[in-house]
Amino acid sequence: MLTELRIRNFAVIEEAALSFGPGLNVLTGETGAGKTIIMTALGLLLGGRAAPDMVRAGAKEAVVEGVFELEGEAPPPEAAQWIGEDNPRELLVRRVIAEGGRARVTINDAIATVSALGRLGGALVQIYGQHEQQTLLLRENHQQILDQHAALEAELARYRAGYDRAGEFRARLVELERRERERAELLELARFRLAELDRAELTPGEDEALAAERTVLANATRLAEAAGDAEQALYGGEGAAVDAIARAAARLAEAAAIDPKLSEPLELIAAARANLEEAARTLGAYAARLEADPARLDQIERRVQELAQLKRKYGGTIAAALETLDRSRAEIAELETVAQNRAGAEAELARALDDLLAQAGRLSARRVRDAVELKRRMEAELKTLGMRSAVFEARLGRVAGDADALIHQGTALGPTGFDTVEFHLSPNLGQPPLPLGRIASGGELSRVMLALKRLGAERRGVATMIFDEVDAGIGGAVGEIVGRKLKQLARFHQILCVTHLAQIAAFADGHYAVEKEERRGATRSRVAVLAPDDRGAEIARMLGGSETSDKFLRAARELIDRARG
Repeated sequence: MLTELRIRNFAVIEEAALSFGPGLNVLTGETGAGKTIIMTALGLLLGGRAAPDMVRAGAKEAVVEGVFELEGEAPPPEAAQWIGEDNPRELLVRRVIAEGGRARVTINDAIATVSALGRLGGALVQIYGQHEQQTLLLRENHQQILDQHAALEAELARYRAGYDRAGEFRARLVELERRERERAELLELARFRLAELDRAELTPGEDEALAAERTVLANATRLAEAAGDAEQALYGGEGAAVDAIARAAARLAEAAAIDPKLSEPLELIAAARANLEEAARTLGAYAARLEADPARLDQIERRVQELAQLKRKYGGTIAAALETLDRSRAEIAELETVAQNRAGAEAELARALDDLLAQAGRLSARRVRDAVELKRRMEAELKTLGMRSAVFEARLGRVAGDADALIHQGTALGPTGFDTVEFHLSPNLGQPPLPLGRIASGGELSRVMLALKRLGAERRGVATMIFDEVDAGIGGAVGEIVGRKLKQLARFHQILCVTHLAQIAAFADGHYAVEKEERRGATRSRVAVLAPDDRGAEIARMLGGSETSDKFLRAARELIDRARG
């Protein structure tokens, strides 16, 4: 149950603090006073989307806080992780929206995500807005309502997984059938690729090695001259470095005989001489071995061009060409056995469709059984809403065998089984039930939705139900019926209701009036908690607009007295 709602710097609301109790809590006020803003703020606590324009002009951030009291022996699973040891029956939810639109969510002072908040909100509160009446006119929503009433969520999830798997098998079979039709052409192409790449005898990194060798051969003369000149400077030529080092070592050896401290540099010089002699020998061998080889260079050029052509053709690199080679071998093996593979895929798909058809049959049986139960309970609910002779039916049909459906044994299977569902209604005695979208008036639609919400909240065990302008499309007489039904609901659920109808407001246990005022050049909305003695004036305003004469005050008191009776 929602016990407190605190709003600060949210849209035109500077600050508001509301305490809600059990029973029927009603919010009223003139159009544009700010009732919708309060509902939007409440929606944020249930996982709604935040926007930068929600921050009140001139403020740095908007804050919405709500305190929920958990009821029942065990809290809903969605709330378990947020419950603290100090107060295991209470949740404090806080949304903060900064100027730039950045938002923060905390639940009992622990940081949370908006999606986690949405799951928690869905377990604690059920919202009914007037737009939902229009969704009830769409036949595709009727099956979802019936399935929820029948608690088919787990079975539908298993069916959907099987449906997706069967779809994958079908796609695989279609591909194999296409490949079988094009087998000769595909096989010829794959064999050509295999022969071309096999003949090329590619090795990883070959193009890089050939490029390096080509560079050396193209510069053979320069490289040989450089190596020869270096060898002469180190060892073979006049004034060679090795000779100079040998003379230095001889002089130093004489001196080291006098002072042993010179032995260490003498050893270093000896090592340097050995290294220079080794470098000279290596350079001499390199220069002797290296010579221009036009034939080898031409061979390399032809191979480089061949590799470049293959790389352009097969992915841009040697590695990609080798992958194409492996893929071609696998493709040839598959194409040579495509008929066998297709038979296997057909058997696999048939098994999946057998299982799927059996699951769809079980879903359908549950829907048929629950459609009878939903009819009984809906007609009972509608009777309490003033539709005493109403007939309500959830009629099942079959999925059309279009291109998207899976067909098995002559039955089309869709993502939720082979059923379609459409609600039919006869609001008056003697009329045959017709599709809901063709027959229901605004008032009748409101009552059908109210009845469905009542049953849904009962099944889910939701503590709080919010009705945002449930009076859309209904008049005074029906409004009193709806108000009485909301009062009955409030015996089992906490109800928050935004209404324009005095006939509904008269039933309130807690009454909150939203008012708009202009002060210091700014528009603000404020919420006043009405004492029992003040409710008559607000209900009189709802009846007569700006005119609150004794006539409307008497009518307001009469409505309140009748609601108490």
